[in-house]
Amino acid sequence: MRHDHEVLNRPLQVKHDSGRLKVLKRVEKEQSEMGEALTLDGIVNSIDAEVVAKGTSAKGPERGAIVRHGRYTLWAFAGGVGDMTEAGRALFVNTVFYAAKHKENPVLERRFNQTRDGLFSYIELARHKNAGFIRTLGQYLPVEARGKSIDETEQWIEENRPYLRAEGRVFHIDEFAKKMGIPNHRRSILEQCITNLREQRDVEQSVAELERYAGEKDLGASAEAWQKWYDENRDYLFFSDSEGSRFLIDEQAKAKGIPTEKLRGWSSDEINYRVNPIVAEVTIAEGPTSSDHGGKYLLTVMVLLLAAGGVVLVVALGTGAVWLFKRR
Repeated sequence: MRHDHEVLNRPLQVKHDSGRLKVLKRVEKEQSEMGEALTLDGIVNSIDAEVVAKGTSAKGPERGAIVRHGRYTLWAFAGGVGDMTEAGRALFVNTVFYAAKHKENPVLERRFNQTRDGLFSYIELARHKNAGFIRTLGQYLPVEARGKSIDETEQWIEENRPYLRAEGRVFHIDEFAKKMGIPNHRRSILEQCITNLREQRDVEQSVAELERYAGEKDLGASAEAWQKWYDENRDYLFFSDSEGSRFLIDEQAKAKGIPTEKLRGWSSDEINYRVNPIVAEVTIAEGPTSSDHGGKYLLTVMVLLLAAGGVVLVVALGTGAVWLFKRR
């Protein structure tokens, strides 16, 4: 992870080597015994989520070990306090404090589908791990994009990336956006469609496009009504690839009267959900582990911030263990 990230420095100083540290004394050698942490698609470069640290899980090394999404923070290392190194215990404490800091943050977007950049992960797996992943990728692509080679599939995704949108689990090309030459994640597509209505050009397609991306179904073909809606929400609109490939309104920013781009430091004019290997990296030890009660177990901790009284709820999934912390 970044050596200057506050989970390494506050309130405890965590011993690390340029952001690398051992969290667990020992872990299972077989990935099947490690459990599963979060995949990073839809988290990296999201408007309201961040990958604090990565680690190894049942699906491989590039998984979210400490991830924050809005007010929720996930601690996904498999092991109890007794299984942690001194640095790991300090990191856990700091993670709880970091989670509490974000207890008022809203969840701006949910994950209903993959992002368009998540498709590239299958290309990399097919190219470097198992060519069969190209068939897995096919279930997320339209019929005309299936059955191609790895290079041909990658080229198809690259060429159509600005215009891809998820309909259910399958990505399709927005042909109208492609015809206009406007990436569908930019607000300018809404502006152009409103202009089309005003000039009585491509009215039916423009209304369909506005309703599809704005989620408003009652404004019809009225350019004035759409312009009024757009003027009221323009500064607070952001595009979500993971919540249905559409624009959402940042209600918190709107209530504060602060443009989302200024409040969040994030703009959907240029989106990039590809995993950045520099974001975080955690090294964990190798070897078997067992619980204090004998036998193997998996401990996945979800840190939940409860609004009332600034209470932090830490749940060890699958064990029934719950800890409550109260901020002073």
